Amino acid sequence: MKKLSLALLAASAALSAQASDVTLYGVLDTALTWQYRENVAGTDSSTVQMISGQYIGSRFGIKGEETLENGLKVGFVLENGYGTDTGTLGQGGRLFGRDARLYLDGDFGYLSFGRMGSMVGGNGPYARFGHVVSPFSCGWGNIGGHLQVVSLGYEFIDNAVAYTTPAFAGVDATVQYSFGTDSKNYAEGATEGKSSVERLLSGAVRYRNDNLMVAFGIETINQAQPQADKNGLDDSISYNLGANYNAGWAKFFFYTQIFENYASAAKTTTFSLAGGVDGYGVNVGVEVPAFGGAVKAGIGYGDFEGSREDKLTMDTIQAAVGYTYSLSRRTTFYTAAGWIKSDYSNEYEALKPQAVEDDYEFTFGLVHKF
Repeated sequence: MKKLSLALLAASAALSAQASDVTLYGVLDTALTWQYRENVAGTDSSTVQMISGQYIGSRFGIKGEETLENGLKVGFVLENGYGTDTGTLGQGGRLFGRDARLYLDGDFGYLSFGRMGSMVGGNGPYARFGHVVSPFSCGWGNIGGHLQVVSLGYEFIDNAVAYTTPAFAGVDATVQYSFGTDSKNYAEGATEGKSSVERLLSGAVRYRNDNLMVAFGIETINQAQPQADKNGLDDSISYNLGANYNAGWAKFFFYTQIFENYASAAKTTTFSLAGGVDGYGVNVGVEVPAFGGAVKAGIGYGDFEGSREDKLTMDTIQAAVGYTYSLSRRTTFYTAAGWIKSDYSNEYEALKPQAVEDDYEFTFGLVHKF
């Protein structure tokens, strides 16, 4: 009788999943990474660590979709991030920190509500400046990627609504708004949708054909008050241009950004000031099929200064090479090496003697998708 009950429960679950068109999926990414750092104070450090999500963020997700009689699709995505090295939840311990979204998809376009990846980022359906503009996306950990040489905004945002138009002659447009970007960091007494929390507005126009993709976007962040005024931090804005071109024998990538009043910039040798950071960055890369897999290379340059203190500066250059090899349809081996060199003004070195001047890294790992 117990076996029959279990069988009926399993059958019921399978039928329910089929009726709702529900899919379970996930990614496990684990790597060993060596890092060597030198800072402006003259000291150095070396570490070897097991790290999750170096190439692709480890995740587990549930998604489902229903098609209504008029052809309108209604769906959901619930996706968490976690560490395969520790088993802990990512994104500040959120249960569904990567995606918690309800969407409508129809002839009018694609509309979503909830927590999702930001437009100036590399995750989710509204991201316009991630893996499509760099062979290392936003970075394989601290190796490569354009976030090494541009501002640091939000990877994921809470309380968001986003919309992408249908494509006309290869062109579509996207707009995204958050009523409160990070609910875990609201100040005491802060209220979603009010000036007491950070709010984000971004928009992009994209063109795509079989070989070429070009996107231009603007992101603005309304800083939370009154703390931003106390720090002298104005509202942030960035102008973003990215592209890729597939020549057949190789795929080429380009990304550049000009920005003002971000709290920090440069993912690894982070340049951060309470009063904000201004600057620009450029990153180029290439991916070439070779040795049964793909060889990747990229180089970037960033130039930053304090929004209110222009004597506090950092110039940074980064270079990276990598290789991926598919062991099966679901499993991929990867390896990469990177170097980042940052030069600071004397004033900044005096302010932050532990700032990193040189960063060398090497990693290799496995990704398995299910």
